[in-house]
Amino acid sequence: MKRASIFILALSFSMLTLQTPPAQAQDKGASLLEERCSGCHPTSLTESKQKTPKQWQATVSRMINRGARLTDEEKKVLVDYLSETYQP
Repeated sequence: MKRASIFILALSFSMLTLQTPPAQAQDKGASLLEERCSGCHPTSLTESKQKTPKQWQATVSRMINRGARLTDEEKKVLVDYLSETYQP
């Protein structure tokens, strides 16, 4: 019984450490916006928009097709950040 409890506790802890805390995800999203998007247009342009997650997904995909360099993981982080921060 004691071993099972320790195993469950260790498993729970490892699952928590694998998840990115919301504040870190927000910081990473903001950094990606500044680093990868502001080279072509000011961040104020993005900040003036209010879009749904689906619309942000389409916008980021369009920017990648135009040359923005984002990995799949970075794209997800950026779309999540934009969706949470600049929503209708």
